[in-house]
Amino acid sequence: MDYYKVLGVGRKASAAEIKKAFKRLARKCHPDLNPGNRTAEEQFKRITEAYEVLSDSEKRRRYDQTGSASGPAAPPPPGDFGRGPRDFGRGPGPAGFDFDAGAFGGGGGFSDIFEELFRQSRTQQRGPSPGEDRVTTFRIGFFDALKGLETSLELEREAPCDQCGGSGHVRSARPRVCPDCEGTGKIQRRGGRIRFTSECPTCGGTGKLQEEPCSRCAGTGKTSRRERVRVQIPAGVDTGSRVRLAGKGAAGSQGGPPGDLYIQIQVEPHPYFSRAGDQILITVPVTFSEAGLGAKVEVPTIDGPALIRIPPGTQSGQKLRLKGKGAPSLKGPGRGDQIVEVKVVTPQVRDEKTRALLRELGPLEGQDLRVHLKAHS
Repeated sequence: MDYYKVLGVGRKASAAEIKKAFKRLARKCHPDLNPGNRTAEEQFKRITEAYEVLSDSEKRRRYDQTGSASGPAAPPPPGDFGRGPRDFGRGPGPAGFDFDAGAFGGGGGFSDIFEELFRQSRTQQRGPSPGEDRVTTFRIGFFDALKGLETSLELEREAPCDQCGGSGHVRSARPRVCPDCEGTGKIQRRGGRIRFTSECPTCGGTGKLQEEPCSRCAGTGKTSRRERVRVQIPAGVDTGSRVRLAGKGAAGSQGGPPGDLYIQIQVEPHPYFSRAGDQILITVPVTFSEAGLGAKVEVPTIDGPALIRIPPGTQSGQKLRLKGKGAPSLKGPGRGDQIVEVKVVTPQVRDEKTRALLRELGPLEGQDLRVHLKAHS
């Protein structure tokens, strides 16, 4: 094993650079910060072994002389090895070395580093943390989505417990002995191959628990309550749009701030209008003669009826635009357009007169609509 590669430093790295690299890696993979993660635990064992060697000037000198850990090792100088747990050479024993944090108060700096890690661990475990965000679906009518809507919703949400203020604990009338440290205020921990003593995070080093779980929330710091909230739905929302209500999500832990509530919009379909972003889409049927000769036809818009000009020779599927007749934009002022798709309706042959007129029209069309298909047959 190449200790320099394990810590991610060069062979000429200074002691400060080695310590900085170790602290950075230890924060990521320390077992107390990654409970149950075997990969992180194995990685922590490797970096502590590498740091134990490279942070000691004499061990580092001998390691550099032997070359890479995977290469051939030079025989150790007489009398150098076998002087106790701080030796680079591993004597017989289950896993190498075991020692507490105080043994490194001045050399490698393990004491300071691990104390910092445990402060971080205690902060993560005991400190306030924000609540989770919540999402709820709200169905809204097509025109309400276009115009906007102010309404109220009744929600069942987690809120901080009134009795304990969200901490999950209340002051105990009779302090009791801490079960984790058995009243000593200290606990022993193992990180990789290092065993050391630190302040008990449960009682803060006092050896006694001054608080007990809150009876109302069973120590969770949260209670469930129903609450009616006012909601302003902006004009122009569409299916998938989300409206944020700050602080209306789940309650935080240990007195942390609540999360947010996101209202996800579901717009109900309309009989003939549809949406594509800020555009309003509609299909309008026209007669055979209106498409051929051109006409002005009335079409519905979200603002009411409007006239649109059908150019002569309009084909089925052709799209026409009504500017500014679309949905309000959520990104700024203004509106989109309305897109009118023309659908040419073939006349129904209900009598002989209609049949005769269509026969008369056939020769006048004067073109073979399928000539392009014949070219490839």
